[in-house]
Amino acid sequence: MVRRLIILYRLLSMFIFIHVGNVLYAQDPHFSQFYSSPLTLNPAMTGVFAGETRLAMTYRNQWRTVSTPFTTATVACDFQLLNDRIGNDIFGIGFVGMIDQSNNQGVKANFLSVSTAYNKNIDIEGRHKVGVGFQASLATKKVDYSRFVFSRQFTPMGFDPTLPNGEPTSGFTLNYLDIAAGFLYSGINRSNSQWYVGGSYYHLNRPNEAISTEENRLSPRLSVHSGFNFPVAERNRIYLSALYMNSMITEELMFGTVFENYIPNVEYETSLYTGVYYRPNDAVIPYIGLGTTKMQLGLSYDINISSLKTATQSRGGFEISLQMNLSRDEERSKIPKCYNKF
Repeated sequence: MVRRLIILYRLLSMFIFIHVGNVLYAQDPHFSQFYSSPLTLNPAMTGVFAGETRLAMTYRNQWRTVSTPFTTATVACDFQLLNDRIGNDIFGIGFVGMIDQSNNQGVKANFLSVSTAYNKNIDIEGRHKVGVGFQASLATKKVDYSRFVFSRQFTPMGFDPTLPNGEPTSGFTLNYLDIAAGFLYSGINRSNSQWYVGGSYYHLNRPNEAISTEENRLSPRLSVHSGFNFPVAERNRIYLSALYMNSMITEELMFGTVFENYIPNVEYETSLYTGVYYRPNDAVIPYIGLGTTKMQLGLSYDINISSLKTATQSRGGFEISLQMNLSRDEERSKIPKCYNKF
């Protein structure tokens, strides 16, 4: 019974959202493992990794207590250019594809993005860098009315999906260009402790998401993120990181820590990562990962602690990420492998 009420509430809410002719500042897709999807977090992080070519994939499945959960998936690839000509500077270009589905697959969004960044070395030893980046995205959003529940489809006997919903069309499609920019400062000291501070600003051009003649422009999204890591013992390391996002009408804070435990006596340099993140009044997010010099696999799960925990049975979002270093010569890397990992 509770599950049916949840589904009905969400679908009827979506009906109101469509019927008034406005998209009420739709929330951007985002990940709990924000550190594993750098190109959707900050364009200035394009190319800033240990290696020359990186492939990153993230998949999120949220709220499985409903019939069709929210799903988001990304595939990104970025690489460094002109490494032999620009010294310790980093010039990166990247590409991102994202798919986001919600409301019983009634709302689908596809994003294709290209980003570029230049991170300038600001000291003789190459330990400190300051960078800026830009990203352009082509967004396509589709709404399928057949996936929603409308009040006209209810009878004294209950819901009848064969009844007409009364809408003049089967749905609609929106296309728009979205622009983002970001900055990044990163550094590492002689004791091999590393840190970074970055910020990004999405929807710079405030694209119009209206589904009628009345304008409904996306609110700008400001993100500020930072991280610090330091070695413990000989091969182990502790990572601390935080993210704050604000889109004028919503805001989110998230912070946590991850411990890297080196696993000896294996063919490849391998580490086990365990940690936990926290979104105040929303979720506790345990994390476990396995990494080598060539890849890192991460798993996390949002445990809901918000006021929705009864309706969602405390279930949140399952997330899996994979990053792969496709570089042939690891010795040519301009930065250590611990750089901006979490």
